Amino acid sequence: MAYTVPTLAQAKTALAARLNDAAKTRWIDAELGVYLTEALRVWNTWTLHWRAAATLLTVQNQAFYDLSTSFATLRGMTVTNWQAVQQIQYMLLEPPTPTAWTGTDQFTLAQVSQALQRRRDLFLQLTGAVLTRTVTAYGAVATGKLDLDESVLLVHRAAWRPTATQFLRVLRRTDEWSGDHFRPTWPTAGTPVGYSTAGTPPLQVQLMPPPSLAGELDLISVTRGDQFTDPAVSALLGVPDDWAWVVIYGALADLLGGDGLQIDPMRAAYCEQRWQQGTQAAQHASVVISARISGVPVLIGSLADADTYTSTWQLLAGTPVRVLTAGQNLLATWPLANADNLSVDLEVVRNAPIPALDTDVLQVGADLYDTILDIAQATATFKEGGQQLQQAQGLLQRAASVAGVELAIQQASQPARAPLLEQTSVDTYAAPRAVDPVEVP
Repeated sequence: MAYTVPTLAQAKTALAARLNDAAKTRWIDAELGVYLTEALRVWNTWTLHWRAAATLLTVQNQAFYDLSTSFATLRGMTVTNWQAVQQIQYMLLEPPTPTAWTGTDQFTLAQVSQALQRRRDLFLQLTGAVLTRTVTAYGAVATGKLDLDESVLLVHRAAWRPTATQFLRVLRRTDEWSGDHFRPTWPTAGTPVGYSTAGTPPLQVQLMPPPSLAGELDLISVTRGDQFTDPAVSALLGVPDDWAWVVIYGALADLLGGDGLQIDPMRAAYCEQRWQQGTQAAQHASVVISARISGVPVLIGSLADADTYTSTWQLLAGTPVRVLTAGQNLLATWPLANADNLSVDLEVVRNAPIPALDTDVLQVGADLYDTILDIAQATATFKEGGQQLQQAQGLLQRAASVAGVELAIQQASQPARAPLLEQTSVDTYAAPRAVDPVEVP
């Protein structure tokens, strides 16, 4: 079932009326659509409002599946640097020309692109929302120090498979102090049982002990996204669509926290607050609600738990009895599917459905329509400056209150809501992530 009203055109007109700009002069039609898009995404990150059913077909003996590609419509990462730059230009009252800078001297396009890239990479490190799996062959290295690709920001999980063997060992995260005190013979070559990044340069990992044979490093990591070095080239922002607004506010905090023409302490502080709220929410965001394999309900576990309690799970094949998750995008079956095309039916929190055409309908009920307009109106006032933005905060607070009511209703109607939502965030607690960043002295 789908809602039949309001259309995107109607929502733009309503938002323009709220802004006392019915002619859409100060806030043009396309700009209003950008703010409505953000409002829908913000609402979904607050409340997990939109959920959907999706079916994944297994590949025999394949361990991992990427939900962002398997379910591109529901969980895709489609926001580009051009879209992010254009929204920032709207919010800074600059001409919306994402491949060029034709506005004031307050900023340059290079500065905007660099701010987006910096905050995007920091978002990935802080949240672990997007994980990448790679399998790389290495020779026997006497020191056990293996070079990593320059895109690796953070090692999430590592496993080692000696060449020409089926055996794969999940490596325990450790450090040289632990090795020196509890296994002082670790520098002697053998079969690696752990890994460390404590004493290595940024793009190396230390296997402990060093491998006596060549092998493959099965690595799951947080990797840097596309580089925005050429503004004329469209590139993916590299975060789940619903969280793109967090990166945009982070970039704005950096831009407005500069000096000279750039400095705007009030709006910079506001953007930093939105950034912090967004990253904290993304660290524990739920994705998979329930799972069935070939019609049979199965439990949802974390990759970290499987590695800890059944470390050989990646070597076993059979009829899967559990789904494993890591980050917001990786999913595995345990054991590995022993056949192609077994159906893995999932209920997932999907991206907010974004209307593309003016005739498309916003998929919200009449009870939430005003709340979406509240969020969009608050965003639209950003370019009016500090005082107007401060006055508009009541709109966000009202929207947050409505979100609180929806969450309370969900809690009351879902007896096991806490474990239900924590199923796909458990892996976060085992990951090396700065949930509470340490203050620099």
